Amino acid sequence: MFHGWGFPAAIFSSLIDDLTPGFVVETPGRTGYGTPHEQSAGTIAVSLQSPTLLIGWSLGGQDALKLSLQQPELVSGVVLLATTPCFVNQPGWNAGMDQAVFDAFRQQMIDDPLAAMQQFVRLNAGDRADRQSRARLSELSVGVAPSVLLNGLDELENTDLRDSVSEIKAPVLILHAVDDRIVPVAASYWLQRNLPNARLVEFPHGGHAFFLQHTNKIADLVRAMA
Repeated sequence: MFHGWGFPAAIFSSLIDDLTPGFVVETPGRTGYGTPHEQSAGTIAVSLQSPTLLIGWSLGGQDALKLSLQQPELVSGVVLLATTPCFVNQPGWNAGMDQAVFDAFRQQMIDDPLAAMQQFVRLNAGDRADRQSRARLSELSVGVAPSVLLNGLDELENTDLRDSVSEIKAPVLILHAVDDRIVPVAASYWLQRNLPNARLVEFPHGGHAFFLQHTNKIADLVRAMA
């Protein structure tokens, strides 16, 4: 399971609890997210040793797609949570975040990281967040160095997987909340059309971190892929 930008792998704790009776779950963290801070802070390096089901959220979903391209013979399936192949809008792509909005958020991360993360928590929670989900997001939004977060923003801005995802032959389950204000659900529509073996399940609410409110259903969908 690959976590997203701004929150460590502990964000998956409830989902892991639901899955561990039937799965051996590993949650490799990016450097600087509670793991040793290395020169390339914010990166993640994983090499699969046996057939593995990958689950990735947002930036972590991009990690799962990249690993599926690097070691296709060892990827038994992929679950994408609120994932986009290209985070920032550009010519020919408008299912992402406007460049001006992205640039303004990055500048806020430089000027006032605490305020930026508080805003990010609100956006992740969605309009109908329960108190427990919002508290969990707030709790986990601190502790990552701004330099690590800025590296992650650079990666989000520069990653574009649109030309390569059609090479992924493993079954892919795409999960997305329609009220996501960070990654538009249109990105998942595009992935469904362009991945050779994909299925999309939409959730009516929950925001970008919708899995916090729909843990049981998501666990059931994951088990059905095994």
